[in-house]
Amino acid sequence: MIKFFRHVRKSLIEDNKMSKYFKYAIGEIILVIIGILMALQINNWNENRKTKLDLHNSIYAMVNELNENIQFMTTEKNNFQNRVDGLQRILGNSESENDLKFMLNYFALDLNSKSFSKVFELIKENKQLQFIDNKDLIKKINQFYEYTLPDMEEYTSWHDGFVSNNIDPYILENIPIKKNGVEPSIAKRLLTEVKFKNILSYQKIFYQDYIDFNTSNINEAEILKNAIESYLEEINYDQTQ
Repeated sequence: MIKFFRHVRKSLIEDNKMSKYFKYAIGEIILVIIGILMALQINNWNENRKTKLDLHNSIYAMVNELNENIQFMTTEKNNFQNRVDGLQRILGNSESENDLKFMLNYFALDLNSKSFSKVFELIKENKQLQFIDNKDLIKKINQFYEYTLPDMEEYTSWHDGFVSNNIDPYILENIPIKKNGVEPSIAKRLLTEVKFKNILSYQKIFYQDYIDFNTSNINEAEILKNAIESYLEEINYDQTQ
């Protein structure tokens, strides 16, 4: 093809048909420009397609992360309900011997923790939120990951400090710990002390608050997950058009 163009150009020049040559040259330039524009268009199309695919994969991963968060918070909620029930029996004088022997499990353990937002942080780092063409969904994502989950992490951190600074020292000073748990007679004696009962009462209140907090966060995570799944369905529909 290149040899053909060169041959035509040479023939026009040799025949002294300069006006036709200039028209031909302009046509050749236009063809080159059209080729460049087409190449840019194809490149842009490929880039947009890759961007949409990356976004699809990222928010699909966010759904999986939300499922993990929901499962974790549900487990926490159930575990701490067991602790609240145990503390309620002890403080209400309806405890069993096992409640007394293993009372440390009811009030002396830290909250469990995990990383809640690895996928979100990656999406933020890659600046992918701007490619989500749904402002309400972006608002829900930012609300959950920027405000709700950090509150939960602060909650956990604060309680760890409370246990370390208040409960652990009290246990070391007042409760002999044996392999088979706390001696029930010692536990009953401790329950006559105001400070110990205050510790149990405080933990019961805190745990109930933590259960309510997890319940609210689970509901918010479910709403966000459903919104993302609906958006994924819309993306898939658009991509088939």
